[in-house]
Amino acid sequence: MRDRLPVDRVSFDEQGAGIFDARAGFPDGVAERIADAVRSFADLRTGDLILEIGAGTGLIGQWLAQPPYRYLGLDNSRPMLDTCRTRLPAGAVLITADANRPWPVPDRTARIIFGSRVFQLLDPDHLVAEANRVAHPAGAVLLHGKVEREPDSPKAVLRRKLHERLTAHGYRPRPAGRLLARILDRAAATGGTVLPPAVVTSWRRVVRPIDPIEEWRQTYSMGGITPSAAVAAAVLAELTNWVTATYGDPTAPVPTTESYVLQGIALPSTREAT
Repeated sequence: MRDRLPVDRVSFDEQGAGIFDARAGFPDGVAERIADAVRSFADLRTGDLILEIGAGTGLIGQWLAQPPYRYLGLDNSRPMLDTCRTRLPAGAVLITADANRPWPVPDRTARIIFGSRVFQLLDPDHLVAEANRVAHPAGAVLLHGKVEREPDSPKAVLRRKLHERLTAHGYRPRPAGRLLARILDRAAATGGTVLPPAVVTSWRRVVRPIDPIEEWRQTYSMGGITPSAAVAAAVLAELTNWVTATYGDPTAPVPTTESYVLQGIALPSTREAT
């Protein structure tokens, strides 16, 4: 049975687009550069389809959806897609759907299947099977984007501490990197070719050590799982105490560097492009 949500934490539907954008947004110009990089992985022609899994509020999708290509975005949060719809150009298609179930996408239609910071939430076997099903016969790429941080940045340090505390409470966190590796392994086993990671862009950001804890307090899961209300409250309290003891003032700004990295696989083609 699914663990009950802590009373002070909310799902993607409940947290609202504004909170999501503040937590997951990018500095000016970064999302547009990400979209350019995503498109560069395929030899796109006019009318080719770009499929985004976990379209969210359209932070990247608004740039992916530019003509002359077609865009289809899937997300299981209708409120997020309501915001996304206001950002996308006419002709872009959005569908409310759970990507862990069969995708409402026709067979053999997508040249790019892209997800940003979302594949770790999906079943690897299902993701790869659906990607191969919808992949265009001339070839397609399955791409995942993620934000990488300096190892000593507050968020990177707190994420390791979060996993430690969840483990101490009897839970098994799901490291995103390990899940992505499983997806790549599954895709390679079906005939795909793993692509080398590509750093799209980097930027400087000032963060506060307390920020990751406040984000986890407002989000649906922690460490890729949903602990019980009691455990979530205990872990957040333990992390707050640790941050105060480690950093002194948990609200003091700390400069750090973040990078956006694309990694994926070229899915096998079944015919030459015409």
